[in-house]
Amino acid sequence: MHEPVIPIATDQDARRSPVVTRALVLVTVVAHLAALAAAQGDAERAMALVMRFGASRAAFEPWQPLTTMFMHDPGSLWHLAGNMIFLWTFGSAVESRLGHAGFLALYLTGGMVAAGIQLLVSPGPVIGASGAVSAVTGAFIVLFPRARVVVFLFLSLVPIPAMLLVGLYFLLDILGAFGAGRGGIGHAAHLGGTAFGFTVAMVLLATGALPRTDMDLFFLVRQWRRRRQMRAAAAATAASGPRADTVTPVAPVLSAAAAERAARALLDQAGASFAAGRFADARDRLERAITTAPESAAADEARVMLAVIVVRKAPDPARAGTVLASLGARVPQALQPLVDDLRREAAGIA
Repeated sequence: MHEPVIPIATDQDARRSPVVTRALVLVTVVAHLAALAAAQGDAERAMALVMRFGASRAAFEPWQPLTTMFMHDPGSLWHLAGNMIFLWTFGSAVESRLGHAGFLALYLTGGMVAAGIQLLVSPGPVIGASGAVSAVTGAFIVLFPRARVVVFLFLSLVPIPAMLLVGLYFLLDILGAFGAGRGGIGHAAHLGGTAFGFTVAMVLLATGALPRTDMDLFFLVRQWRRRRQMRAAAAATAASGPRADTVTPVAPVLSAAAAERAARALLDQAGASFAAGRFADARDRLERAITTAPESAAADEARVMLAVIVVRKAPDPARAGTVLASLGARVPQALQPLVDDLRREAAGIA
């Protein structure tokens, strides 16, 4: 990878030990050291190892799609270090969501697919874990689109949206694929790996093979659609309603439909506050949404988000128990695994 900025960490805490991520970093580093030892500083030996274990059209062997991601440029420490830094930064959270076996399958398959795509546009040899790491970052954006990543930039640590960072690299690779970047970089492998990881994560969420959460791309898109609908409804009401000076005062009683819409609006506002880390504000709006339409589906969704806050973000055992106990039968099926996790976690902090 070609790094204009260096990621250090994300704000997504791994909920299980990232043993596969650690093992991949260790194995890759050991493989690189072994290659250096075997080459003994001789350029011809180093090239022979690259041709044997990297992927190439001219000297293709069945093992190369797998071994190529553990081979790195013997003359550049940054080639190895850059890939491992990205793997460590993004891998832990993705492994936490996919599980150990699922994450390993994504990494290895993504690396092999990326190498194959690179060979379609270049004869090779192709070496490095960039394609596999790109698959991890592609999946990360689907699973944690609102995450922030801390980067080392201009001798400072700066938090930026993860989507912005991954998007920057994707743009650089598109430019590089059309000849606007440095030579010797597998831009097609990076693009293919990112697209592979993104697609796999989307399919897993869409089919229910991976439970949805309040942090994934599907949830973000649904919030955006709700806000759009509410803005359209508000604009239509303003355009067709009576003039302010002719309004007849009425009792402040909302119909069930109006209460549902008001609760939805508060739910969307709470989601925006949640995404920005303003959990106290989000909690207040969620409480109001529940009070506005306590028997609505919107209220149950608000209770789920409120449970996330009082269990994970700002633990309040007493409130967590009350909120989870009040959940009705209208919780969306896609959120049920999250509710089950929250119940277990709430029991642990009680």
